Amino acid sequence: MVFLDSDIIIGTLRKKNSKLNNKAKEVMKNIFQESQPKITIFNYAELFEGTFWSTNVAKSQRIMTQYLQKFEIIHFNLKNSLEFARISAELEMNGNIIGDMDILIASIVIGNDDVIYTRNIKHFSKISSLKVINWGDNI
Repeated sequence: MVFLDSDIIIGTLRKKNSKLNNKAKEVMKNIFQESQPKITIFNYAELFEGTFWSTNVAKSQRIMTQYLQKFEIIHFNLKNSLEFARISAELEMNGNIIGDMDILIASIVIGNDDVIYTRNIKHFSKISSLKVINWGDNI
């Protein structure tokens, strides 16, 4: 199984017909053929944050709730909190500051010895122990 970052889910939900959104849908289809993908509780929060920017919040939240039922949502635990602390300290000591939300997401993925599909290579590639797949390659 794999974890998905918020960007690929957003790409599959957008109505816009673009190379990026089409690639997100193609990658998502392939992932679902192999297994049920996971998202972290922090991706869940990010995705719902986006619904509050909508002109129709209630409708956006219904769509998001229904869509996210397809995914296993993995919660944060004590093991992940120690991983978060380790990653944060390592990044700061090396002068590689990234957002806490990305570190929280990474700590869950690492704690589950898994991989994350994302286009946010700029941040996630700074975490040496994180296995990352850039789903947006070759667009």
